[in-house]
Amino acid sequence: QAAYAASKGGLVSAMYSLARELGPDRIRVNTVQPGWMWGPPVEAYVRFQAHTEGVPEADVLARLTERMALPELATDGDVAETAVFLASDRARAITGQSLLVNAGELMR
Repeated sequence: QAAYAASKGGLVSAMYSLARELGPDRIRVNTVQPGWMWGPPVEAYVRFQAHTEGVPEADVLARLTERMALPELATDGDVAETAVFLASDRARAITGQSLLVNAGELMR
């Protein structure tokens, strides 16, 4: 986990530097940081954990979502919509930001 965390921190640091460097040319640089996302990998995890523990899949999913302000996992579509927003003119004054798409699991 340390290498993974360090790589993510490096991406955020690079984003800050690029946002400052490219801002005068009106180039915006942001990051989207997804949390748990409902899709094939997480579905497989939920099935595996439920089978291993002998519990319903709903119980495993409930453990994942109980830490979230919004009690459901984001989807890849949610993350894509966030990226599209940040690339759009609606976000023309947003740069140097990291947007968490995690249903409120982590809030900074």
